[in-house]
Amino acid sequence: MRLLKLIPKPASGAKNTTDEALLAAVAEGDMAAFEQMHRRYFPKLMHFARRITGSAEIAEEVANDTLMVVWRTADRFQGRSKPSSWIFGIAYRQSLKQREKMQKRKGDVELDENLIGDNGDTAEAVIRAKDLKAALDRLTPELRAVVELTYYNGYLYTEIAEILDCPVGTVKTRMMTARRRLRDMLSDNTELFPENEVA
Repeated sequence: MRLLKLIPKPASGAKNTTDEALLAAVAEGDMAAFEQMHRRYFPKLMHFARRITGSAEIAEEVANDTLMVVWRTADRFQGRSKPSSWIFGIAYRQSLKQREKMQKRKGDVELDENLIGDNGDTAEAVIRAKDLKAALDRLTPELRAVVELTYYNGYLYTEIAEILDCPVGTVKTRMMTARRRLRDMLSDNTELFPENEVA
C-alpha cells in the first residue's frame, strides 16, 4: 500500500494543508489541491530554476514542466523523502535538461537582470549582489544547485542529497568546492560564504 493512501486528503478550502496531504489529493486527481500546490511551489521553483538556467523565461518553463510532472506522477511518490525534496529533484533534472538544450543551440540567453532587486539598495550592495550573481553564474550547474538549495532555500545536506540523487559526501564536496571558487572570484567578499558547514 502506498503511503499516500494513508494520508488524509485536505478539507476543501484548507489553506495550511501539509504537502503530504496535498500530494495525496493531487494523486487522486483533485484539481483544487493541485492549484494550491501550484501557488505554494511555483515561485520557489521559478527562483531555483532561474539560478540553474540563468534565464527567467526558461525558468518559468521549468517550473511549469515540474508541476505538470507532479500532477501526472503524484501517485508514484513513495514518501521516502519530503514532498518538497521530491519536487525540487524534478525541478533540478528539468533545469539541467533545459540548460543542455540551451548549450546545444549555442544561442546566448539573456540573463534576467531582475534577480537583483532595485529597492533602494546602496550602490555598494548592488555591486556586491551583481558580483555574486556573476560568480554564481560561472559555477557549474551542480555546484550552483548546492549553493542555491543551501543558502536560498534552506535545505540540509541530507535533503539536498535526495534532491540531487547523490551521496551526502558528494553534496559536501560540491559545497566546499563552490565556496572555494566563490571566495576566489569574490576575494574581498569572503563573508558571503563562510567556512562553517550546514549539517
